[in-house]
Amino acid sequence: MASRIMTATWVVLAGMAAGPPPAAGQVVTSGQTITQGPARDRMPAQTGTAMIRGRILAADNGRPLRRARITLTAPELGTENRTTSTNPDGRYEIKDLPAGRYSMTVARSGYLTLRYGQRRPLEQGKPLQISDKQLVDSVDFSLPRMSLITGHITDEVNEPISGVQVWAMRSTYFEGRRKLVPVGNIMSDDSGQYRILGLVPGTYYVMATMRETWTVTDGGVEQVMGYAPTYFPGVTSVGDARRVTVAVGQEASNTDFSLIPGRAAKVSGTAVDSRGRPLGGQSVSVNQEFRGPNNMMMFGMSGSTVAADGTFTIKNLAPGEYKLVVRTSTEGKIPTQQVQEAAAAPITVSGGDIDNIMLVTSAGWSASGQVVDDRGGVPGISRDRIRIVARPLNGDSDPRMGGGNPDSGRVKDDWTFAVSNVFGAARIRVTLPDGWMVKAVLHDSRDIADTLIDMKSGEELSEIQVIVTNKVTTISGQLTDDKGAPITDGTVIVFADDSEKWSEDSRFVRSARPDQQGQYQIKGLPPGEYLAVAMDYVQEGMWNDPEYLDSVRRHAQKFMLTDGALQAVALKLVASEAR
Repeated sequence: MASRIMTATWVVLAGMAAGPPPAAGQVVTSGQTITQGPARDRMPAQTGTAMIRGRILAADNGRPLRRARITLTAPELGTENRTTSTNPDGRYEIKDLPAGRYSMTVARSGYLTLRYGQRRPLEQGKPLQISDKQLVDSVDFSLPRMSLITGHITDEVNEPISGVQVWAMRSTYFEGRRKLVPVGNIMSDDSGQYRILGLVPGTYYVMATMRETWTVTDGGVEQVMGYAPTYFPGVTSVGDARRVTVAVGQEASNTDFSLIPGRAAKVSGTAVDSRGRPLGGQSVSVNQEFRGPNNMMMFGMSGSTVAADGTFTIKNLAPGEYKLVVRTSTEGKIPTQQVQEAAAAPITVSGGDIDNIMLVTSAGWSASGQVVDDRGGVPGISRDRIRIVARPLNGDSDPRMGGGNPDSGRVKDDWTFAVSNVFGAARIRVTLPDGWMVKAVLHDSRDIADTLIDMKSGEELSEIQVIVTNKVTTISGQLTDDKGAPITDGTVIVFADDSEKWSEDSRFVRSARPDQQGQYQIKGLPPGEYLAVAMDYVQEGMWNDPEYLDSVRRHAQKFMLTDGALQAVALKLVASEAR
């Protein structure tokens, strides 16, 4: 059986809005990527009888693209993704696929990565439903060229500066508020020129940072200066920044601006361990973190050594946002056992000295318990495919810098687990394979699956019972236009009727796009009252923003979801302008 698939292309939106700028002091930006959270355990992939084939072309001239990389993922493949590359004629073929619901991504150097069914920037891809022995033919892609922003960075007297980190940033909802997050960065060369590549069409803010300091003499008084984080066209407030818009394959050139100098600061305080003992001889490091959805980038710089009395002083810190981190080893409950402790504190340098910072290290808090199925027994699932994590509300006070105990949250032979080194408020989250969902997370007979937990240093939340079930809720249906005719485009958002459950990382909010037949499917939502809406275009991640959910609520269809239910909900597409 052969099926033909329409070519995947983009509808070009040259002036996509990036959303309103965040409030001052809420700017987050992005060097090296640090993987967050534990890696999933590997499992053997299934083989099957289906096949996908197609062709990859350049969108601007129709030229076949050789060596474009195609990646397929699906629950049926486990963690073993299927990949292949195109031949000189731009053609590819992937055989022996099991029946399933696939996600497909195509990447090629110099072009934007495109997901199957993605028509517009920042849109989710669509699933590709495949049956046994099916030949899915003509799964073609037209890849658009990447967009870029270029310009020159100069100092306050218009001299070019090299070594400046220049960031392209986008406004998005992240860690409970709307703020700027990094999407690309580059360092200026010896002529002050920068070229930020790989950008999708849309609207950006451009920011430049530099850690260099220098000394000036004013009226016989020496003063240390540095450059403040500066936004195009040369302002220090993001509210005054000018947006830069790029279309598909377009270069936004001449994005030139000068850095603004500001007074460097002295930062001082005290560092002690969890027992109040001075951390003499330990180092307080200074880091710049730039966090965004699914990534974190960090730069470290010299800090200060803690004196015998626990005091520390960091001199000549240029304007900007930083995180101070200190670490130490101390005795555990067992005298011969050493425990690693750490502390972190975010600071903002904006012209004045900062005093009286108190860094008190801790080992964080921990959680432990056991995983059972909904009958109280051992789940019929490989324990290597389950992971329990404590997901923090934000990373401002987390001193781990992307690290942590690699065994934290692993399920042991007796189906017990322990999550360690948790800093700040966090929610318990469970990673499960397809076909399973969390029924409850019990502590003292109370369900804490969606509770924000904040424990003191050294405390343990013990005897947690994570109940999992293979009676998975499923919501599915057909998308139609306003006349009731079936359609294959749009994005479905299902969210709790109770707005208190609209927090980021909520178990009660999910999104999906329809497959090639216009059928959508969402699995694993907890029982409860829900709203469902189908919008013609939704930027990825917008469903994390409570304001957005509230704006589409009036178009949504209400329904009740019960334990293990297979709920059919047909939806009519709503134009984005209607919200």
